[in-house]
Amino acid sequence: MKHINIVKYVAVTVCSIALLAACKKDEADKTPEKIKKMLYNWKITGISVPKANQPEIDSSLFKPCMNDDIIKFNTAGFDFQDGTTRCDSSIFYYIKGSWSFDLARDSVKLNATNPAKYVSWKVVTLNDSVLKVKFVDSLNPARKLNKSISFKH
Repeated sequence: MKHINIVKYVAVTVCSIALLAACKKDEADKTPEKIKKMLYNWKITGISVPKANQPEIDSSLFKPCMNDDIIKFNTAGFDFQDGTTRCDSSIFYYIKGSWSFDLARDSVKLNATNPAKYVSWKVVTLNDSVLKVKFVDSLNPARKLNKSISFKH
Protein backbone atom coordinates (compact mmCIF):
# COMPACT_ATOMS: atom_id res chain seq x y z
CA MET A 1 0.00 0.00 0.00
CA LYS A 2 2.84 2.38 0.87
CA HIS A 3 4.47 1.53 -2.44
CA ILE A 4 1.35 2.69 -4.38
CA ASN A 5 1.19 5.98 -2.42
CA ILE A 6 4.88 6.68 -3.09
CA VAL A 7 4.37 6.02 -6.81
CA LYS A 8 1.39 8.43 -6.81
CA TYR A 9 3.44 11.16 -5.08
CA VAL A 10 6.33 10.68 -7.50
CA ALA A 11 3.94 10.79 -10.47
CA VAL A 12 2.29 14.00 -9.19
CA THR A 13 5.70 15.58 -8.57
CA VAL A 14 6.97 14.69 -12.05
CA CYS A 15 3.79 16.01 -13.69
CA SER A 16 3.99 19.25 -11.67
CA ILE A 17 7.61 19.81 -12.65
CA ALA A 18 6.78 19.10 -16.30
CA LEU A 19 3.88 21.58 -16.24
CA LEU A 20 6.00 24.28 -14.63
CA ALA A 21 8.78 23.76 -17.16
CA ALA A 22 6.29 23.94 -20.05
CA CYS A 23 4.81 27.22 -18.79
CA LYS A 24 7.69 29.55 -19.43
CA LYS A 25 7.13 33.26 -19.64
CA ASP A 26 7.07 34.97 -23.02
CA GLU A 27 10.11 37.15 -23.46
CA ALA A 28 9.38 40.85 -23.27
CA ASP A 29 9.51 42.67 -26.60
CA LYS A 30 12.79 44.58 -26.49
CA THR A 31 12.18 46.54 -29.70
CA PRO A 32 12.80 50.25 -28.99
CA GLU A 33 9.70 52.47 -29.13
CA LYS A 34 11.06 54.56 -32.01
CA ILE A 35 11.43 51.48 -34.18
CA LYS A 36 7.93 50.28 -33.27
CA LYS A 37 6.56 53.69 -34.28
CA MET A 38 8.20 53.39 -37.71
CA LEU A 39 6.44 50.14 -38.59
CA TYR A 40 3.49 51.65 -40.44
CA ASN A 41 2.38 52.71 -43.88
CA TRP A 42 3.23 56.43 -43.95
CA LYS A 43 1.40 58.75 -46.35
CA ILE A 44 3.50 61.61 -47.74
CA THR A 45 1.98 64.95 -46.73
CA GLY A 46 4.72 67.39 -47.68
CA ILE A 47 8.17 67.82 -49.23
CA SER A 48 10.04 71.09 -49.02
CA VAL A 49 13.42 72.76 -49.37
CA PRO A 50 14.64 76.09 -47.97
CA LYS A 51 13.66 78.92 -50.29
CA ALA A 52 16.48 80.46 -52.34
CA ASN A 53 17.76 83.67 -50.68
CA GLN A 54 15.33 83.08 -47.75
CA PRO A 55 16.52 79.87 -46.06
CA GLU A 56 14.20 80.34 -43.06
CA ILE A 57 11.17 79.93 -45.38
CA ASP A 58 10.35 76.56 -46.96
CA SER A 59 9.51 76.14 -50.62
CA SER A 60 7.19 73.20 -51.29
CA LEU A 61 8.12 70.42 -53.72
CA PHE A 62 4.89 68.56 -53.01
CA LYS A 63 2.89 67.76 -56.16
CA PRO A 64 -0.80 66.87 -56.37
CA CYS A 65 0.15 63.45 -57.78
CA MET A 66 1.81 62.64 -54.41
CA ASN A 67 -1.44 62.80 -52.43
CA ASP A 68 -1.80 59.01 -52.43
CA ASP A 69 1.89 58.02 -52.26
CA ILE A 70 3.06 56.01 -49.25
CA ILE A 71 6.17 54.45 -47.83
CA LYS A 72 5.74 51.15 -46.05
CA PHE A 73 8.16 50.30 -43.26
CA ASN A 74 8.16 46.74 -41.93
CA THR A 75 10.67 44.30 -40.51
CA ALA A 76 11.52 43.08 -44.03
CA GLY A 77 12.39 46.52 -45.43
CA PHE A 78 10.84 49.64 -46.93
CA ASP A 79 8.80 50.18 -50.07
CA PHE A 80 7.81 53.51 -51.67
CA GLN A 81 4.55 53.12 -53.55
CA ASP A 82 3.07 55.53 -56.03
CA GLY A 83 -0.67 55.75 -55.72
CA THR A 84 -3.07 55.66 -58.63
CA THR A 85 -1.86 59.07 -59.81
CA ARG A 86 1.72 58.53 -60.93
CA CYS A 87 4.47 61.12 -60.45
CA ASP A 88 7.83 61.29 -62.08
CA SER A 89 10.50 59.53 -60.06
CA SER A 90 12.76 62.52 -59.42
CA ILE A 91 11.72 62.89 -55.76
CA PHE A 92 12.06 59.21 -54.75
CA TYR A 93 14.07 57.47 -57.39
CA TYR A 94 14.97 54.79 -54.84
CA ILE A 95 11.91 52.70 -54.10
CA LYS A 96 12.73 49.50 -52.19
CA GLY A 97 15.33 48.20 -49.84
CA SER A 98 16.31 47.64 -46.24
CA TRP A 99 16.22 50.15 -43.42
CA SER A 100 17.47 50.58 -39.88
CA PHE A 101 17.03 53.13 -37.12
CA ASP A 102 20.21 54.65 -35.69
CA LEU A 103 19.04 55.40 -32.14
CA ALA A 104 22.26 57.23 -31.23
CA ARG A 105 21.88 59.69 -34.13
CA ASP A 106 18.08 59.64 -34.23
CA SER A 107 18.11 58.84 -37.92
CA VAL A 108 16.63 56.37 -40.38
CA LYS A 109 19.11 54.65 -42.71
CA LEU A 110 17.67 53.59 -46.07
CA ASN A 111 19.63 51.15 -48.22
CA ALA A 112 17.86 51.06 -51.57
CA THR A 113 18.31 48.15 -53.91
CA ASN A 114 17.08 49.55 -57.21
CA PRO A 115 19.05 51.62 -57.93
CA ALA A 116 21.64 51.01 -55.23
CA LYS A 117 21.53 54.10 -53.02
CA TYR A 118 22.14 54.91 -49.36
CA VAL A 119 20.19 57.74 -47.72
CA SER A 120 20.14 58.87 -44.10
CA TRP A 121 17.11 60.78 -42.80
CA LYS A 122 17.46 62.83 -39.62
CA VAL A 123 14.25 62.35 -37.63
CA VAL A 124 12.75 65.69 -36.57
CA THR A 125 9.37 64.38 -35.34
CA LEU A 126 8.18 60.83 -34.70
CA ASN A 127 5.03 60.08 -32.77
CA ASP A 128 1.95 57.90 -33.15
CA SER A 129 0.71 59.72 -36.25
CA VAL A 130 3.45 62.03 -37.63
CA LEU A 131 6.90 61.42 -39.06
CA LYS A 132 9.02 64.35 -40.23
CA VAL A 133 12.56 63.94 -41.52
CA LYS A 134 15.32 66.07 -43.01
CA PHE A 135 18.11 64.96 -45.30
CA VAL A 136 20.63 66.22 -47.81
CA ASP A 137 19.66 65.20 -51.31
CA SER A 138 22.74 64.82 -53.44
CA LEU A 139 21.12 63.60 -56.65
CA ASN A 140 23.09 66.36 -58.32
CA PRO A 141 26.42 66.67 -56.40
CA ALA A 142 26.88 70.24 -57.63
CA ARG A 143 23.54 71.25 -56.15
CA LYS A 144 22.88 69.60 -52.80
CA LEU A 145 19.43 70.29 -51.37
CA ASN A 146 18.33 70.14 -47.73
CA LYS A 147 14.93 68.50 -48.01
CA SER A 148 12.21 67.97 -45.42
CA ILE A 149 9.57 65.30 -45.81
CA SER A 150 6.42 64.98 -43.71
CA PHE A 151 4.32 61.83 -43.38
CA LYS A 152 1.23 60.76 -41.49
CA HIS A 153 -0.53 57.46 -40.93
